[in-house]
Amino acid sequence: MLRAIWRDKHFHYQLVDIPLPLLRRMATAIAIEVGKRKGRRSLAVDIKDGEETIFRVHFDGADGKCQIHRLLVSRCNVLSEWDQLITRISSTS
Repeated sequence: MLRAIWRDKHFHYQLVDIPLPLLRRMATAIAIEVGKRKGRRSLAVDIKDGEETIFRVHFDGADGKCQIHRLLVSRCNVLSEWDQLITRISSTS
């Protein structure tokens, strides 16, 4: 997973390997409907280890994508990290 953390004057990027045993916990989780959208509803569930939430998975009803939120990076392997300065592009008429 590629994470981007917005800092004051730069983005901090992390390339994170989420171990398969953590992802496999989704197989037995029961997702519930979230949001107020009509039609295809989004689903979400917290993936836990005991009482500790490892991450939240969100299945977007609008476009079908799967998002992982609030991941405990301490449970993963950080493969690489780097910073990228934020540069502003000014438009001229």
